[in-house]
Amino acid sequence: MGLFKGLKASKERKKAKEFYSEIPRMNAEKRELRKLKAVLSARLTAFIDKTFIEGAEIISNWQEKGSEGRPPAMFSSAFKDVKTIGGTVTVYLPQKYTNIYFELGSKYQSALLTKNQVIALADSTATEVSDSLTLENPIVPLAFLRIEDEEDEEAGEDEENEENAEE
Repeated sequence: MGLFKGLKASKERKKAKEFYSEIPRMNAEKRELRKLKAVLSARLTAFIDKTFIEGAEIISNWQEKGSEGRPPAMFSSAFKDVKTIGGTVTVYLPQKYTNIYFELGSKYQSALLTKNQVIALADSTATEVSDSLTLENPIVPLAFLRIEDEEDEEAGEDEENEENAEE
């Protein structure tokens, strides 16, 4: 059984890499191509978020153990299984970009980068990926960090409005 599972995973990885590589060169009907690019954009967004969280969790676990010794090995696979509406699919992102997002997660967890720095770096890398794939829907990574920012801003505005009302 293990052998067949390995073959299936290998096949899925090959398919994911081909999907990533073929999108910029694909000669499909405009509507179909736009749909495929939107699918890839959504999958890559999920991949990036998952990779960032993976980097943060590795550092978090190390910190919980007292941060003793050397930090854990810092590596993340260029292939991830991502949940979609149609089920779980394997998604590929070149190792160069995977490493960047993994490192951003670990540096954010280590407080070496602020939330705004992480978002800016993630956005610039996502723009590079989007441009290389000629995606029409930009990749917007780390939405969960942006939501936290919006909630913090709203809380600050509420406090300011309450202070102004009291005056």
